[in-house]
Amino acid sequence: MNEIKMVAIDLDDTLLRDDITVSDHTVHTIGLARKKDVTVVIATGRMFSTAQPYGKQLKLGDIPMMLYSGALIQTVDTGTILYHCPIDLQDANTLLMLAKEKQWFLQTYIDDVVRVPYYNHYIENYENITGTKALIAGERFYHPEGRPSKMLVHGTMHELDQIKKEIELTMPGVFKLMRSKETMLEIVHEGISKGTGLRQLCSIFHIQPENVMAIGNSQNDIAMMETAGFSVAVANAENEIRQAADFVTTSNNDDGVAAAIEKFIL
Repeated sequence: MNEIKMVAIDLDDTLLRDDITVSDHTVHTIGLARKKDVTVVIATGRMFSTAQPYGKQLKLGDIPMMLYSGALIQTVDTGTILYHCPIDLQDANTLLMLAKEKQWFLQTYIDDVVRVPYYNHYIENYENITGTKALIAGERFYHPEGRPSKMLVHGTMHELDQIKKEIELTMPGVFKLMRSKETMLEIVHEGISKGTGLRQLCSIFHIQPENVMAIGNSQNDIAMMETAGFSVAVANAENEIRQAADFVTTSNNDDGVAAAIEKFIL
């Protein structure tokens, strides 16, 4: 096993417990890792405003976070943007028209604002998880004025599987599609993933990917875990993630991130 110089950590269902908090023990353990000159970074599908509070809680300083599953690299304290690859506006418009026709419930992320066409139980749940408030845009939602960093579709697992197939068939090679939760399908620019985001972070910190430990739980973490030299899945991760990981730690509710850091770094 290579020396671990960086730990890249997913937020939801990995670092965060089910009540969307981080335990004091995990905060302390991450602090001990940083005292050993190990770089700790957040790697999430979240947007800046809903990820930054955790970067501040962990006292990471003004270091880069990977946001929107690799589409944006932005620093914790000052919000300095170091890299951004949003979806092309024409492609976003085409997908939004398709979503309107098919009655898919989509949300967009433009300038760090979540926009939806109308309010329903999916966005209520999303707001409860992230602590953000969505902008209810009505018909204007389908005519965005800016390029989305990410788009997201809500639905059941079966619905999302069908939607993913239809998007890939209708607009081949345009988007990268991956689930972040059972009921959420993320859509980013083709070629973007947490794997490419991790390479961006490695370049910024002059650290080789083989010296990175990545910790995650979901489909959108796979590329990051494959890119890192050592991959860890929390016990509550999806089965395919646990099977692909080099090590399975305890669950997000049982300080799984702290347990992995204690075992392999401290």
